[in-house]
Amino acid sequence: MKNLVLVESPSKAHTINKYLGEDFIVKATVGHIKNLPKNTLGVDIKNDFEPKYEIIKGKEKTIEEIKKIAKNVETVYLAADPDREGEAIAWNIKEIIDTIKGKKPDVKRVLFNEITKDAIKNAIKNPTSLNEPMYESQKARRILDRLVGYNLSPFLWEKVRRGLSAGRVQSVALYLIVEREKEIKDFKKEEFWTVTALFDIKENKIISIECELFKINGKEPKIKNEEEVSGLKEKLLKTDNYKIEEIGKKQSSRKPPLPLITSTLQQEAAKILRFPVKKTMTIAQKLYEGVELGTVEGVSNKPLGPVGLITYMRTDSTRISGMSAAAAKNFIENSFGKEYLNKNEFNKGKGKAGKIQDAHEAIRPTDVLLTPKKIKEYLTPDEYKLYNLIWTYFVASLMSESIYDQYSIVIKGIYNEPQADKNTAYTFKTTESVLNFDGFQKVINESAVGTSSNIKAKSDGEEQEDAEASRSSILKIFALLTKGDPADIKKVDTFQHFTSPPPRYTEATLVKALDENGIGRPSTYQSIIANIKNKDYVAMTTESADASKKGGSTQKFKPTELGMTVSDILKAGFSDIVDLKFTANMEAKLDGIEKGAMSRKELLANFYDQFMKSFGAAKMNIKNIKGTSEPTDIICEKCGKPMVIKMGRFGKFLACSGYPECKNTKEIPKENAEGGAQADETDEICEKCGKPMVIKTGRYGKFLSCSGYPECKNIKPIPVKHNKSKIPCPTGCGGYLVEKRTKKGRKFYGCSNYPKCDYAAWTLPKLAEGEKSSD
Repeated sequence: MKNLVLVESPSKAHTINKYLGEDFIVKATVGHIKNLPKNTLGVDIKNDFEPKYEIIKGKEKTIEEIKKIAKNVETVYLAADPDREGEAIAWNIKEIIDTIKGKKPDVKRVLFNEITKDAIKNAIKNPTSLNEPMYESQKARRILDRLVGYNLSPFLWEKVRRGLSAGRVQSVALYLIVEREKEIKDFKKEEFWTVTALFDIKENKIISIECELFKINGKEPKIKNEEEVSGLKEKLLKTDNYKIEEIGKKQSSRKPPLPLITSTLQQEAAKILRFPVKKTMTIAQKLYEGVELGTVEGVSNKPLGPVGLITYMRTDSTRISGMSAAAAKNFIENSFGKEYLNKNEFNKGKGKAGKIQDAHEAIRPTDVLLTPKKIKEYLTPDEYKLYNLIWTYFVASLMSESIYDQYSIVIKGIYNEPQADKNTAYTFKTTESVLNFDGFQKVINESAVGTSSNIKAKSDGEEQEDAEASRSSILKIFALLTKGDPADIKKVDTFQHFTSPPPRYTEATLVKALDENGIGRPSTYQSIIANIKNKDYVAMTTESADASKKGGSTQKFKPTELGMTVSDILKAGFSDIVDLKFTANMEAKLDGIEKGAMSRKELLANFYDQFMKSFGAAKMNIKNIKGTSEPTDIICEKCGKPMVIKMGRFGKFLACSGYPECKNTKEIPKENAEGGAQADETDEICEKCGKPMVIKTGRYGKFLSCSGYPECKNIKPIPVKHNKSKIPCPTGCGGYLVEKRTKKGRKFYGCSNYPKCDYAAWTLPKLAEGEKSSD
């Protein structure tokens, strides 16, 4: 009697089918077969938050086929992926099979981390039972996300506009991007300077050394402006007693990278290959499920057929199996030499505390002998690049450290301050680092893969040749130098710098931030990033500052007006939802369900009670933005009426207040360069704190702002002065005229009581005889 093996994808089924004989039928469910309903909550709150799953539309035929085959087999092997989502699929299939009338087949769970002949046959021989705690954890996560999204999304429809969404983890990702943008906007750059000097050593001047100013009186120099650096330069050149104080040499090592896990795969592929997260995971899925291979030199003289090239790509563990480690060590010794083997292996069982889903391995090649170069002809260019990255990191992780010789020279001089009872010590230093033994960098260079954190790849032998030439040159110089040798300062160069604002997030750095803060799971980052892009919460900007790096410029996240509005509303009404610690703690609790530390009901009940309290308060207290208008000082150039700020699909924009008669719209003018409002001093005094008022230019024209900001946030319109007095509004409303400008810069005058009084004129009115201006 035959057996049925059920997996998620057709390509995975195709590869597995090759390894099992005629006694097995392999079929694919093509993903989940059940889900929560789209148009209702689908959760019975009063009945311990039980989910109301329903068959996914279009899966009816698949389910009937599974039931039909299952009636006539001895055993059904549930071979869905070895993670929470795979476990959920397995349970849902088990529930379908339980509905079969009459004799039912045995149902067993099989787990494997790689799709190879040995792994598949071993899994079939050693089936396990379904993992209920893991399924409970998956259900809790799914229900939690539904409770948040089902309530928050309509809330945003009501307050902002229809079509918006907010998710439990998605909202935190958006919050990180928005808060970073605010940091950039508020950043005040600071000037600082660095200093280098050129010294001649030895009387015959055969050696010249350039050093950087390292210490002033034993402390790090802090040079703030050109005036300071000019005075310093003069003193440095006048100092005539410089000597070599120290000649040093020491060795340092650089550790090999760990094998890749899901989050680091996404990060490294983004930084090194410039792959978006979605592209990385799509290609990794293909490499895992199987690629058609022909003959491979040194491996097989016959076509190999579909081969799963890498282990499961959704993992939090850097563990690698003993067999794969042994095979890799043998490859390293045969290819590079015994000295390249790692004597101090990393902890192969290591993973992030509280985050390892199961006994997964790191992402590695299923056969180290299938080197990227040997199978390149069977892969697409992008498949080759990603496989090369995975293979190289795996091999490098088992190789020895790189060893560097570090040489340093310290030169010190004492400047005698005139007419002062003190001296100033100036210390200069230069260092050179030369590769002594390449270690793991050997495979990095040969694979033409640069690790983003450690090195950049060079062509074969290039770095070793550079190192030998550099070491030879340095050794010759050091042989001629002695501690105490006088040094003659010949030239001083000064360099101006400015501090930089924190950079915007790239996909790689956003993934890193989410992962380091314990937000979500790397397997979900692809959908999170897609959601905030698709909802127009962020735009991708290309920043040319990175153009010099490998791969050219980098795209970075910049929040749209809409994204900033949504994030600010969520922060105001649902602070827990965007709180990093709260979200990370929730992830830990979800993991705790899988470990049996708490129940699904307990977690959901505790969360839901507090969440609904926040939800009720937010509905009452958060102001509706949808349909509201914010007045501005900008005049419509088509009809002369004031423009107002409205919220649209992509954020805020300017619209004519004369709508629908006038349908003029335009983008909101950007603030002055540097991202802030320019300030000019005035003789106006703030009536709230007594400090001077300053004129600032913001998005909507000029205004008076207290110079005591942010302690005092008083602002008001700029009054028009006439004979040192304010001109009253001609309508008699009690207001006075203020100077404003249109978007094109044309000056006009409006009432300070706007929008209650909408008086506006291009010129100032003449005062009638005997009429006085207000004081």
